[in-house]
Amino acid sequence: MLIHAAGQRVGVVFDCDGVLADTNQCWDAAFGAVAGQLGLELSRERLALLRGAALGTAAGELARWSDRGPRAADVLRALERALAGAIDTAELTLADEVRELLDQLRGVVRVGVASNSPRSVLLRVLARLDITEYFAAAVSADDVPRPKPAPDPYLAACRALGIDPPASFAIEDSAIGVSSAAAAGLTVIELTGARESDTARPPSGSALQVRSLADPRIGPLVLASAASAAGDSR
Repeated sequence: MLIHAAGQRVGVVFDCDGVLADTNQCWDAAFGAVAGQLGLELSRERLALLRGAALGTAAGELARWSDRGPRAADVLRALERALAGAIDTAELTLADEVRELLDQLRGVVRVGVASNSPRSVLLRVLARLDITEYFAAAVSADDVPRPKPAPDPYLAACRALGIDPPASFAIEDSAIGVSSAAAAGLTVIELTGARESDTARPPSGSALQVRSLADPRIGPLVLASAASAAGDSR
């Protein structure tokens, strides 16, 4: 049972890529394209290390792995171009269950998004999905000193929303994101997709694992927390 101190403000902060939008393939395509330019063939293990990382972090890793001695700043610019191109040509669609959850939360708790995307990419994705209006705050990797897995993006989103991290929730799909949200003190709902169930996976730091945002436990969990906080404040 979640117990909140009187007056705590409840909110939900969503990750974007892989949670709100099925853009993971765009990031993979960008990583693969730039790796090819550097003479690298990304193994499954190296690609897994890049997933969920900010572009600056990924650029540093790709530069380090390449024997051509590229500058990380040049790799970063190449990644930015490749990702923007992949996003622009992708057919982005919003799953019905995502809009239903956003509608369920709207007007009840404060809602934001915290992403390791560049700000221009994050805002472009939200606009193309026609969901910008749902979010009172949008924090990108460009807006904080340290991207995920540092807690900075989630802490910045909580400040912008005026919510208390211990009373609030993060919805994430990557190990990097889960680490970031947990370090910020939020309760983490982890979207596992087609991965194994929580009984078959090692602990990830998340409080709840779901296969999709249609999981019937999400809404009641958040709304019960909001009701509890509202009752405590009376």
